[in-house]
Amino acid sequence: MAPIGLTDVAVTDFVVHQRNGVKGLVDVISPKTLPSCYIQLPEKRVTPEKLIIETTTTGKGGMLAPVIPVIDVSDWKNPNVAEEICEAATTLGFFQIVNHEVSVDEQNELRAAGRGFFCLPVEEKKRYWDESSVSDSAWYMTSFIPHKEAKLEWRDALKFEYNYDQENFAATWPTVCRDEVVNYSHRMKRIGKKIFQILMKNLNARMEEKTLMGSLRMNINYYPECPEPKLAVGTGHHCDMNTLTLLLQDDIIGTLYARYGDKWLHVPPVRGAIVVNIGDMLQVLSNDRYKSVEHLVMANRFLSRISFAYYCGPSYDSVIEPLREVLKHGEKPLYKPTKYSDYMKYYFGKPHTGSKTIESIKLP
Repeated sequence: MAPIGLTDVAVTDFVVHQRNGVKGLVDVISPKTLPSCYIQLPEKRVTPEKLIIETTTTGKGGMLAPVIPVIDVSDWKNPNVAEEICEAATTLGFFQIVNHEVSVDEQNELRAAGRGFFCLPVEEKKRYWDESSVSDSAWYMTSFIPHKEAKLEWRDALKFEYNYDQENFAATWPTVCRDEVVNYSHRMKRIGKKIFQILMKNLNARMEEKTLMGSLRMNINYYPECPEPKLAVGTGHHCDMNTLTLLLQDDIIGTLYARYGDKWLHVPPVRGAIVVNIGDMLQVLSNDRYKSVEHLVMANRFLSRISFAYYCGPSYDSVIEPLREVLKHGEKPLYKPTKYSDYMKYYFGKPHTGSKTIESIKLP
């Protein structure tokens, strides 16, 4: 493949329209400087002074900096586990779990399978490109919404939708990672259900699977090495639209940050851990008791990284509103009833701008 020029038009055409992705850009031309279509606007960049990295040291004024809790769930029935999960859900909106019965070896097998897809020949990957994919439930893409973004994100992704009501729903998925992705879903579904049971019990509400996890999806996110990471972003800051996200991040370099006030709190990689965060729909159901928090992924100069985001969400036809159990003592609802498919359409209709989608359904 012949080298391309680094004009915005040429880069965008090569990455997006020719369906090579940002990994293709790195593999073919290995740019030493960041193409301008990836240089984030100054107001969108996350500068070092906005990052909270040393979470175990004493902060300014003698205050301890916050820590993303790491919760041992080897005994799900231990009341301390429920207490820690609910505390994290109501404050930081993020926590990590360990001893969840998915071994490090299994996680590494998944990572290897995911990398296997992104290392396939370009023409094989292109068969799954977004709207022209050979599969109706697996899509390969780059950035978030490239045709609407002022600046692109330094990320490619392979997305899956788990249609368990269809026989052989994964038959058309890439064989290099299909079995691992299907098996991982079974494990994450069980873990997600246990977390939901704890969170719903804390609200004195029933566990309604259709509302909480009636739709299940996963993204394999691939972040190539970036020549100027301070000018770029892996994934722009956003909140998740669903109810709960279970994330297996890279185990070497952690580039995930969660919003904490006007700064960004590092979510460090912990061996064997799964990162859990609250999504918009669970914040709505809990009437703001549980917090859907903005987060982002930074770019990195030295290593490519891969992560696996497993999304639990309502069934697409579900109408989501604050639970009656939460409102039974006369508390006013903060959100209007919203069909989840409509919320998804609005969410995917705009780029990651930093504005919270959930504000669009908030009652005055």
